[in-house]
Amino acid sequence: MSADVLNWFETFCPVDNPSGGEATIRERIAGVLKTFGASDQHVDAKGNLFVKIPGDAAKEVIMLSAHMDSVPPCHGIVPVRDERNGRAIIRSEGKTILGADDKSGIATIVSIIETLSKEGFKTNHPLELFFSTEEEIGLNGAKGFDMKQSKAAYCYVLDGEGRVGLIFNEGPSQENIQVLCTGRASHAGIAPEAGISAIQMGAELCATLPTGRLAPDLTSNIGVIKGGNALNIVAPELSFRSDARSLDDTKLEDLLSTYRSTCAAVEKKYPGSRVEMIASRRYNHFKVDPKHVVIQRAEEACRALNIAPAIASMNIGSDAHILNANGLATVVLGMGFHYSHSLGEFIYCEELAQVYEVTLALVR
Repeated sequence: MSADVLNWFETFCPVDNPSGGEATIRERIAGVLKTFGASDQHVDAKGNLFVKIPGDAAKEVIMLSAHMDSVPPCHGIVPVRDERNGRAIIRSEGKTILGADDKSGIATIVSIIETLSKEGFKTNHPLELFFSTEEEIGLNGAKGFDMKQSKAAYCYVLDGEGRVGLIFNEGPSQENIQVLCTGRASHAGIAPEAGISAIQMGAELCATLPTGRLAPDLTSNIGVIKGGNALNIVAPELSFRSDARSLDDTKLEDLLSTYRSTCAAVEKKYPGSRVEMIASRRYNHFKVDPKHVVIQRAEEACRALNIAPAIASMNIGSDAHILNANGLATVVLGMGFHYSHSLGEFIYCEELAQVYEVTLALVR
């Protein structure tokens, strides 16, 4: 087991890194990499850090990627060594997330470069390191990355929830949906009958619209609701936002049609009201052929280390969506962390060390 990757993970964990506030962790990463001789660095307008690592020019260039931001609460993280089911883990002290999503990826890449630097960067594949910003709030850093500067043949994103050995080769399309209900304000005590309650309209919509896991590859969630001005006013406006995603674009379009028809039905029920729906595609479905070398090499590396590889699909957004859309074959590797985006997030120490070994094999 490599103690270095665990130490690097615990070193990066306490660094505050909210989306849009990645400057501190970016400076830490850049500074550490420079001490290993990785000085060919560039920070773009989106705040992404792009680093080129030398290697054997006869070998193809490989990109390794991790995102630098975390979801809240991510200020003042304190990593704690513990055990779960008889296995060593690292968790937070319980007041914050742990941030293994994606400081585990950062720690792995840094540890890899430390190892290669001791070997003089002579026999490894030439590498490109892509540390992105604002992944958690829309893959914004990756969307602003200039792919023209990359010479990579393929990419591994070190950001997958689940056991080491998972190779995520497919991700969903996602739609963000906003619904605005407009009723009519009126004094709730003097003339409630003159008003049209946007809250009541919204409640009917939220109770009627399909949510949850609608199919194995289709989900929908209403996550934010805002409305009302005062207790004594019939609410004139209410808005809510939801997210829908699927590996099947036809199913996603059918769901959007259901949203539209349901909104139209509620608007018709309340004469004088208005219900507006706006859907915006955040990213598109991707799928990498299992026969592609990016997957075959990952499978070979796992088997060589007695780790069972498994190709899987994911139902979340990743920088892999954007990199694939821009023509770079990209898969996401399982990192050994679980319950991300929650106070119960943890990572298995042994699996993070194994991810390091698998990734090292890939770049060698």
